[in-house]
Amino acid sequence: MATQPRLFCDQRATRQLLVDVSIIAAHDAGTGIQRVVRSLLLQLLETPPPGFRIRPVRATRKRSYCYANSYLATLTSSASVDDDDDVQVFNGDVFLGLDLASRIVPRRQLDLLRWRVKGVRFAFVVYDLLPLLHRHWFTSRACRSFRHWVSTLAIHADTLICISNSVSNEVRSCMALRFNLTGNEPTTEWFHLGADLLPDQAPVATIDLHLADANADPRPRAVLMVGTIEPRKGHAQVLDAFDLLWRGGSGTRLIIAGKQGWHVDSFIERLTGHPEAGTRLLWLPDIDDIQLTKLYAELDGLIMASNAEGFGLPLVEAAQYGMPLFARNLPVFREVAGHHATYFTAESGVELAPQLSIWLDQLDQGTAPCSLAIKSLTWSASAEQLRELITLLAQPR
Repeated sequence: MATQPRLFCDQRATRQLLVDVSIIAAHDAGTGIQRVVRSLLLQLLETPPPGFRIRPVRATRKRSYCYANSYLATLTSSASVDDDDDVQVFNGDVFLGLDLASRIVPRRQLDLLRWRVKGVRFAFVVYDLLPLLHRHWFTSRACRSFRHWVSTLAIHADTLICISNSVSNEVRSCMALRFNLTGNEPTTEWFHLGADLLPDQAPVATIDLHLADANADPRPRAVLMVGTIEPRKGHAQVLDAFDLLWRGGSGTRLIIAGKQGWHVDSFIERLTGHPEAGTRLLWLPDIDDIQLTKLYAELDGLIMASNAEGFGLPLVEAAQYGMPLFARNLPVFREVAGHHATYFTAESGVELAPQLSIWLDQLDQGTAPCSLAIKSLTWSASAEQLRELITLLAQPR
């Protein structure tokens, strides 16, 4: 359960920072984006940008924006004192699209136009452009909604705040090529996401891995993949490589932590019916944040095989524990992890297997790069970067 923040109320605050939480307020599925929304919102509530009061807001495709007081009460474990009334805006307010509400924001453009007339400025966090750049990885509905969302941003946004420099470069190119927007409207900025160690006294739920030889000495290696199972994440290629290594006698265990996503029914059938399921292969679809922390602390390495990402949050989470990293050679992963990871390039499990085998041997020998040197941020530091960008946006033009 999230720790309750100290809700900061500056009596001099005359402006609202309207933080869109439309998706997570309806259902917190615990995805990567929702972990980000929850963590940054808690930090903003504790320390708002100077002169602002934080007001979480939500909408649906059919209902205009209202204050998300009920969700706020749940998030902070406090009693709700206000109803979820319709949002009232004033000159100088700022709207922050923190949640990825791609199916909602395009339906609320009339709200945005009315607010613009009253002096509201708009910033949207952009996590990636993957449904626009790689449509084959997503449902047709998701791609259509995302395309409409990007068009809405091109029309209404004053600032697009990306979660990495790599994403900001893609966004600038997108705005120029698709909308002929080559100036500073909207401006494109970026910041990095954070990760926090849990307090030592935090209760850790028991995870029964149900793996044979769990008490063997020495304990067989176990490596981790984290994230929703979806086509771009590379799970199938990694399992192909492990199949080759297991047939060669490797005892390394592969632990996959993440919910089932879309377009992966055949892979899920393969995963659950695999001969190594419950021995050298385990899928944890319902793991919570505290249990995930336990895996980071106790397992031997992290594999990040995604074919594309906006940031790669598991990299910085694992780095908090010094977990060795085996990552696909993507520019954004190098931006985040630098020289403190082992990188691979492979188009198939056959190409991946020998590179994976070398890294696993390095784990045994203690020669794999240590991730502790990664300059990862806490969520507090990440939120401070975001606050600075919001403060910059709020300055008089």
